[in-house]
Amino acid sequence: MDINLGGTRPVFAHDVAISTIYKTHKTKRGKIKKEAHTELLFVDIVSKQAVARIALPSTVLEALPQLLTDNIKKIKKELKNKEMPKKEKVEIESTNASYLG
Repeated sequence: MDINLGGTRPVFAHDVAISTIYKTHKTKRGKIKKEAHTELLFVDIVSKQAVARIALPSTVLEALPQLLTDNIKKIKKELKNKEMPKKEKVEIESTNASYLG
């Protein structure tokens, strides 16, 4: 997936909070339907402001641990390497989720 980062300004967050929102409703046939979204709240503790509030569906949330684990491994490997990079690296990996609506 090609992602255009040109219009997005990076913001530094010192901390993260997590919450889950559950919604339940009855269908016209009387069945109960449930859904859940997890919110990640990124906080700048210097200004004591939330810098981002991201709601994630369960499909993205399930892929997130592996993406983070892989990213941490790459960071550790790169930081151990003492060579100067030829150019600045920007690596983007996504969950490949799609919107069904």
